[in-house]
Order: sequence, then C-alpha cells, then structure tokens
Amino acid sequence: MSVKKPVPVSADAGHNLCPVCGKRSYSAAGTHPQCAQRHAEAVRKEEMAAEKTVAKEPPAKAPRQQRSWKKKCPKCDAELHVRKKVCSCGHNFFGR
Repeated sequence: MSVKKPVPVSADAGHNLCPVCGKRSYSAAGTHPQCAQRHAEAVRKEEMAAEKTVAKEPPAKAPRQQRSWKKKCPKCDAELHVRKKVCSCGHNFFGR
C-alpha cells in the first residue's frame, strides 16, 4: 500500500482550457461539446431576439364571413339573430 497521496493534476499540465467555462478540456478542439453548444445557442438566441424586435406590419384582416343564425343590419352593420325583426337602430327587416 502506498503512503503517498496522489498529486492533483493542475491546469498547467499541457491541457487546453475551455474558452467558454475556463475549465480543462480533453477534446481536440479545446472546447467542451456542451460548452460549444451553449455558446452557439447564445448566439442564435441573440439573432432571434433581434428579429423579434424588428417591427412587422400587422396582417390585413380578412373580411368577416356571415355567421349562421346571424344577419347584418344594413343601417348600422350590427349582427343580429335571424329571428330578430327590428334592430336597435330602428331598422325594420320586414318593412312593415
């Protein structure tokens, strides 16, 4: 049995330091794969945020379709139930 404790490997032992997290990296590129992904996502998030801030004009509204069981008053353009005979504006649908 060994009495001597192992010496911890220091960062200066010739290994690359990850530029994202600053810890020792064993990959050939010198960056941890998860750190590289995090860095790429941060850049992408900034681009997406910049795209969202660009003012977009609202889409043109499509004309409203006539709903079933509703009719439109020719005087005030109010939507009423089909069985309603007189509108609140005074228009009489049957002309009597």
